[in-house]
Amino acid sequence: MSMVTTSAPAADDTKFQEANAFLVSLGLGTLAGQPDSKSLPGRNTNVSGTTDTGHGVFVKRLEGASEVAETRIQQCLTFERLLRRYPETELSSPRCLGSDLRSQLMVFELVEDATTAADLVKDGKLTEKLARSLGNTVGRLHNLPADELRKTGPRTPLLPSAELLEGLPVGLFEASSAAELQVWNLLHNDVPLADALQVLLEKERKAEPVAAHCDLRLDQFLVAGGRVHLTDLEEFQAGDAARDLGGVVGDLLHRAVLEAATSESPERQAVPSREHMLEQVASGIRVARPHIQAFWNGYLEQRPADSTLAARVVAFTGWHLLDRLLAGARTAPRLAALPRAAAGIGRRALLTPEKFILTLGLEVLA
Repeated sequence: MSMVTTSAPAADDTKFQEANAFLVSLGLGTLAGQPDSKSLPGRNTNVSGTTDTGHGVFVKRLEGASEVAETRIQQCLTFERLLRRYPETELSSPRCLGSDLRSQLMVFELVEDATTAADLVKDGKLTEKLARSLGNTVGRLHNLPADELRKTGPRTPLLPSAELLEGLPVGLFEASSAAELQVWNLLHNDVPLADALQVLLEKERKAEPVAAHCDLRLDQFLVAGGRVHLTDLEEFQAGDAARDLGGVVGDLLHRAVLEAATSESPERQAVPSREHMLEQVASGIRVARPHIQAFWNGYLEQRPADSTLAARVVAFTGWHLLDRLLAGARTAPRLAALPRAAAGIGRRALLTPEKFILTLGLEVLA
């Protein structure tokens, strides 16, 4: 559903054929041979376009073990039911047109001419007004009733993990790159950080649960015609509002820090000093702060904040910066200096979240 596209899928691709067979079974036609059919980047296999019967569709095949995919599909369908039951929340999300547990397929309405909030940030087109709308959207999500979700109990997201902070299972160790193992080594030998993450997880468990996305980043917002649509609800469950908010704030901050570095001249980029990297991080914070503040204020327009929400948001923002370091290490031969510097800010945010509330613009006005 993003405007970032790859080449059209091959007609003889087995997954593409399976997706088309499912579309036909739903009475939506087929994407085979359609000129606008295209694949989109992401961890799941997907294809979008207009079928031969004129339906704009986005087809997603959830990768992974069948039992995990089934749970994720069910959680997405739970969101779909709640959203249709409570239209007064005015939350927009592409309508699910069908799902199939056996093939792990889901079909959604295509949001025409949409781009992600991540792409808007990349292109310098995310305005403060739009950032406020993103906050409104998250607030509307959290306003959905969570009683039904509480009955099924939480399905805690994998990271941050108290168990993985103690040590890695053999399978994960063997599958990790050298750079990933370097990150895990840093985490395993940082006792204050491990303690701070344990505190965050405990606060998350005690927080009043809301209807939460639980995997929220800028990529999950589609913007079309000035309207914001929330996507990728496969982790939807009762959870801490701070996890969603910290994911977005952390993403805004992380992207601003990287942009501050890459926008410099090659001569400046080549300077490897710690002071220079900290300068880049500080510049990123200054750039991101107005958007973070607008996003936060947009959220508060929809929901009040409890007395500890801002500090928990800062802590999850800190974790997001560490998580980005880990994610980047999966495809890197070694850890780059700037992501490590950004992760250092994330560590400080986790250790002393209260000190970063004003820095990031997360004040709760009376």
